[in-house]
Amino acid sequence: MALTAVGLALCLSVATGYGQGEPGPLKVGIAVVDITPETSVYMRGFSGRDKKPSEGVYKEITASCIVFDNGQTRAAIVGVNVCRLPKSYFDRLREIGEELGIPPHHLLINVSHTHCGPNIHTTRNAEYVEKIFEPRVLSLIETAVADLQEAKLDYTVGSCTIAINRRQLDAEGKVVAFAPEPRKPIDTDVPILRAVTPEGKVKAIVFGYAAHPTTMGGYLIGPDYPGFAKDWIVAAYPDCLPIFLQGCGGDLKTRYTNIKQPLGDPTKAEGRFRHVLLEPVEIVAEMGHALGRAVVTATCVPPEPLGTHIAGLFDDLFLPDRKDPHTTFHPNAVQVLRIGDVYIIGMRSEICVDIGLRIKTELAGLKVWPNGYGHWGGGYLTDAQGCEEGGYEANNWYHPTAADIMVKRVVEMTRALANKAATK
Repeated sequence: MALTAVGLALCLSVATGYGQGEPGPLKVGIAVVDITPETSVYMRGFSGRDKKPSEGVYKEITASCIVFDNGQTRAAIVGVNVCRLPKSYFDRLREIGEELGIPPHHLLINVSHTHCGPNIHTTRNAEYVEKIFEPRVLSLIETAVADLQEAKLDYTVGSCTIAINRRQLDAEGKVVAFAPEPRKPIDTDVPILRAVTPEGKVKAIVFGYAAHPTTMGGYLIGPDYPGFAKDWIVAAYPDCLPIFLQGCGGDLKTRYTNIKQPLGDPTKAEGRFRHVLLEPVEIVAEMGHALGRAVVTATCVPPEPLGTHIAGLFDDLFLPDRKDPHTTFHPNAVQVLRIGDVYIIGMRSEICVDIGLRIKTELAGLKVWPNGYGHWGGGYLTDAQGCEEGGYEANNWYHPTAADIMVKRVVEMTRALANKAATK
């Protein structure tokens, strides 16, 4: 169950690093592996994908890791270009990290949620998982630790508008279509954490955005817009490793709507999310390049330097069931990782945008970076208003009060880390 206030204080007071005293100079290590299937595999994302395997690759997919070491403790972020990652890999990566000096609550794992990635299924894709995915992903942390070298961190927030809310409302405020809804909010923030060598070379950029990577359908393997965003970043910062984190975009898609065709039946999505002028891969590239430009533009002005403090909290939650909130609960989780004075939040589930925006509002004054897709599975999580509106994202496991429980826990944990930092 959720940690009590006493349990939280105890967690903060326990020594989590391998050293003692004040943090020393920061070191950063990076690693990236290609996890693109070499043969046809079954894919994950979109219904009906279990009927036939992939037919090719439109762009490679990768998994990446960045490790931070301040001489007192270590932390790491792992980003994987797949739709969903089974719980067993979260557990195994944390075990590997712990052996390398990274406490389990200092390892944040995020999936991009591309719907053009392989299904990480040990039965249907056994050969791919055994020969490519598993050995490469499980080696990431060790490779990044071996790469540890002195670096400094900085942080800024850019802006991008490639997202659109996909919960179209009728005159009564009910969701009637899986279609563009420009009256509902998006999150335009593009948080950017850079690691820079003593010589001034950008070694790594961790960046985020909130939007479903579902621009591209079909049966070609690829990373969707995050992969093309990375291309733009690398073009501006050669040899830099870009690592993408998926934000709170459970109800957001990329903005490639077709306004040239009639809307037709308001209860169906035909004609709403269609490619116009460009071929599918070209429109994915356009979306990604726009995000990449947002990252590069934001870093044209030197970002704010960060300190070397590292801390983290992880908490298991049990959220009430939509139909039986008093006796049935679903496991969930919250993680807060402090790097310098940036608080990177990982939440299980496909977190809808209103929840991410609310977290930022309630933690105004702190550098907070909320993400969904930070743990295995979890289904959609929308707030009480979203549940009232109905629609695909609301027809899920959780009771309308579940979002309040999640937000409250995120706020408590983040403030606990911030208060701990303030007393030093």
